Amino acid sequence: MTTRGSLALVLSFIAFVAIALPLDRSSTAAQQFTLSLFAWTFLAIALVLQPPTIRVQVIGLVLLATLLECVGSLIWGAYTYRLENLPLYVPAGHGLFYLSALRAASLPLFRRHARTIVIAVAAGSTAWMLYGLVARPLPDLLGFVTWAIFIRFIVRGRYPLLYAVSFVMTTALELYGTGLGIWTWSPVLPVLMLPAGNPPTGIGAGYAAMDALTRRIIARIDRARAARRLAPPITVRPGT
Repeated sequence: MTTRGSLALVLSFIAFVAIALPLDRSSTAAQQFTLSLFAWTFLAIALVLQPPTIRVQVIGLVLLATLLECVGSLIWGAYTYRLENLPLYVPAGHGLFYLSALRAASLPLFRRHARTIVIAVAAGSTAWMLYGLVARPLPDLLGFVTWAIFIRFIVRGRYPLLYAVSFVMTTALELYGTGLGIWTWSPVLPVLMLPAGNPPTGIGAGYAAMDALTRRIIARIDRARAARRLAPPITVRPGT
């Protein structure tokens, strides 16, 4: 996509979130399903416009994110959606979010100032994490753990600008969604008994981790396919 196309996608995603989440605030299950149809249609149209490599990458992340959502929300109970379900627009939303972050990080303006953006986001995330530790009723220890993961990716990861952009976008989305009551984080994580903010201050690290894992899984699949193509054919001798 061109720079103009990337901007159009990012702005369209922001507009969709700004409209869809307030509508879901008081929606029934049937109305929520209608929102989900719009989200999946939006994602399908956006993916058609992408190169095949990006398309596969986004689809891979959607599958991974959906699995993590089922574990984190429905099984573990770290956070709960308003209707105590997994809204069907959430997996599509993950794909749209990730695609928007990829395109935003590719914008020439951001790439020219990548180092400044990464340093500013790292400093801002540190201040935000410290606020969660000292200024909330319970210290946001989950925020601290996820912040440490984010800093690790910023320092040693292959795509620090993407991680910085996705951290800012995730933080904004989490504050918006929890503020509307669309989902709520448990004050103390079940089993681990780890205090968490609503939202955790470092939760933006999630997309950095999912990006890295998705790329690794796709790379392994590609290597396995290449190995099968290069493997010599098996011949069967007569009489054996």
